[in-house]
Amino acid sequence: MRRTTICRSERAALLALVAGLLAGPAPGLVAQDTTQARPDTSRPAPDTSQAAPAPAPGGQLPATHVVTRGESLWSIAQLYFSDPLLWPEIYRLNTALIDDPHWIYPGEELNLAGAVSVAQAPDTTAVAAPQRVATDTVHAQPTPTADTVVAAADTTAVVDTTVEAPPPPPGPTEIYQTIFDRRRTPSQEVRDELRAYANQPYRPLRRGEFYSAGFLTEQERLPYGRVLGNTETPAIPRLTERSSATTFDQIAIQAPRNASYHVGDSLLIVRVDRDITGWGGVVVPVGVARVTEPQRRQVLADVVMQFGRIHEGHLALPLEPFKDPGQVRPTPVDGGLEGTVIAQRDTHVLTGPQQVIFINRGRVDGVSPGDVFEAFKPASGMPGTSSEQVQVIVEIVHTRDHSSSGLILNIEHANLVPGMPVRLIRKMPS
Repeated sequence: MRRTTICRSERAALLALVAGLLAGPAPGLVAQDTTQARPDTSRPAPDTSQAAPAPAPGGQLPATHVVTRGESLWSIAQLYFSDPLLWPEIYRLNTALIDDPHWIYPGEELNLAGAVSVAQAPDTTAVAAPQRVATDTVHAQPTPTADTVVAAADTTAVVDTTVEAPPPPPGPTEIYQTIFDRRRTPSQEVRDELRAYANQPYRPLRRGEFYSAGFLTEQERLPYGRVLGNTETPAIPRLTERSSATTFDQIAIQAPRNASYHVGDSLLIVRVDRDITGWGGVVVPVGVARVTEPQRRQVLADVVMQFGRIHEGHLALPLEPFKDPGQVRPTPVDGGLEGTVIAQRDTHVLTGPQQVIFINRGRVDGVSPGDVFEAFKPASGMPGTSSEQVQVIVEIVHTRDHSSSGLILNIEHANLVPGMPVRLIRKMPS
């Protein structure tokens, strides 16, 4: 039997060959077949350091991609876009398939059609001119063995460094909205808030203006109840005999004689400041309360609206229902209804808008909430003097049979006195 003898160098070559087959070619190294003749080193080796996975022929992205084990949206974005931070683009196209972008599973077929292909980083690597091989100066080399590794590509080739820059990439033909484009900038938020303030719906009369305006009793006896005070013990000892109540506090009210209050009844809490000759008392509202518990000699009520200080001794009236006029606007009129100013509700000097005055025209004269009057100073008729002068603009917010309460909207001149004439300039539709 013939015996085969393997020398140490051949054994090392076989071990190296088997290890190379199991591990695969290392990056940047070229496997070498030792059974063939030595390769021609005069030709430059191809440059494989810039090789990138080609998604599809012609530079176009494939329509789909099947997820394999170990892949993530980051690795897929790196594969097709050369940028892992573009993974939201793949997630945007597959929201119907992917519930959580952190979890994708092998076998899922991801849609890539419509992805932003222009988002890939442009190749800015300079294109080298065709290499010119210099005169072969390679000397005799020893016969390579299996223990040596083949050297890298021949670097003796001369490269022409004067190359022409590549043309600029073409502009995008289509624009796609990504999740990064949906973020609102601070300027957009400010514009939206300003638009909300500027586009407020018009209200000729508001509920709070109607209840807080006050009115004249017109010599009528009203069914007053009496506020007994706040039912809660104050946390700080009182310095006065009166106990104030604020919004959401509970107060006790004594019903008028031969009358009763029930759960859910709304009461207007008022005070009567003074009397005006021929017109009765000046009623000034301080709040609104709703009955929550009737008792034997009193009822308990919660304060739901507050216009001033509420304490014992104030009076309670059944709340008059408010009729919302909607968003209609008063229309201008010429030669409207005329009247006079009765008095101001408050005794202090007229200092600004939002104060209340009373005029001697009411429901029987056709005045309705939302009408607009002007108080004016008539022309004196003297030579060299001007014509009539507007003092204030007033909107009617509450009406009685023969008088009305007007809220001052604008002050032209602060010289407003009782008896000054007023004239209707805008009328609410009937």
